[in-house]
Amino acid sequence: MTIRPVLLSLAIALTAASDASAAPAFMPVPKVTPTLLIEPARSMLRKFFDALGDDDVHDDHYDWNDYRNATSRKDRIRDWQRMQLDAQKDYWRQQKEIQKRAIKAQRGW
Repeated sequence: MTIRPVLLSLAIALTAASDASAAPAFMPVPKVTPTLLIEPARSMLRKFFDALGDDDVHDDHYDWNDYRNATSRKDRIRDWQRMQLDAQKDYWRQQKEIQKRAIKAQRGW
């Protein structure tokens, strides 16, 4: 319990030494105009995860607006359905490989 009195005395010393006690209780916050460009959080996180070795290379050169403007709705639906079918095939292929490994492990191969 000796830390609490030390922290309390430190806090009292800092508030007494600061100019915060001379400020009025309710002071309007000055308006600050942002001078920096605002960057979306997704790209900041993407840069963070790229440093961890993420293989997310498609987001770097993929532009949804260009794709949308260059293709018809019918083509985009066809592409989406093809991607879903490919993902389903990949899923079942992975499940088959997992099952093969489980059988081999069970038999001691």
